[in-house]
Amino acid sequence: MKNLVSRSVFALSLLSGIVIFGSISVAAAPPAPNLSVLAWQGSSSPTVESPYQYSTRVRNIGNQTAQGVTLTVTFPLTNTSPSQFILGKLTSVQTSGGTCSVVANKIQCSFGNLSQNQTRTVTFNFEFQVASTQPTMTTTVASSSLNEKDPYNNLLAFTPSLQYPDNVITAGNYMVTSCTGRGLTSFYECEQFPSSQQSFTAAFDLGGTIAIPQAPDYNGFWDQNSLPLNKTLHFTIMYGSVTEAEFNGFAVSSTCFEGLTVFPGNTTYNSAYRVCRQ
Repeated sequence: MKNLVSRSVFALSLLSGIVIFGSISVAAAPPAPNLSVLAWQGSSSPTVESPYQYSTRVRNIGNQTAQGVTLTVTFPLTNTSPSQFILGKLTSVQTSGGTCSVVANKIQCSFGNLSQNQTRTVTFNFEFQVASTQPTMTTTVASSSLNEKDPYNNLLAFTPSLQYPDNVITAGNYMVTSCTGRGLTSFYECEQFPSSQQSFTAAFDLGGTIAIPQAPDYNGFWDQNSLPLNKTLHFTIMYGSVTEAEFNGFAVSSTCFEGLTVFPGNTTYNSAYRVCRQ
């Protein structure tokens, strides 16, 4: 009987210890703001050189007001010098609160203080261009509050998959407009410097050959074999048996293509071309 009582006391003590241990609570985290960039709103498959509306949003998902909230949207940029430009047409910037302006190729917004669960939205129209760079837009938010929680949700990038219209080559004359530089990424860069542009006429035939009336010693051949079919154009310009230039481009309308041209004999420079049916 004595042993039974001892064991019972021991068991009761152990159980009490478990109950007491289980009743210990962890102190709640101190109040803190937590800015979060929400998912982008807008087409994930826009057609090039067509305006689309996009919205980017920030919400304070913390349990304390965020002080001095700012939001910045960055865009792909031209590879031009000495000035760079947004690689696309940005218009109609609006916000649901605060103020926004386009400064240094960015949308920059000031929202003041953002209380718990408050959201601010920035909306704008954008036209993507044919380019060799990624069409990425990125939103970054910040606060003057020194105790903001989880800064890893303060940034969100969005890279849509660009689409191109159909443009099937027909026999006839095509105007080739170009500019030349180092590391060009898009014909849109040529549009920023109109005086740098030059042009020539190329005659395409349905057999896949090219003649250049202004320079009879030059000729070439073309195809639309690259994917996506009926939306791309490749051509080669020859001088005799020597390859002078290689163009690869995408349709931007039912009559024009844009893309980049490389020169096998000169790796320092490249050109951006717009090729349009006359």
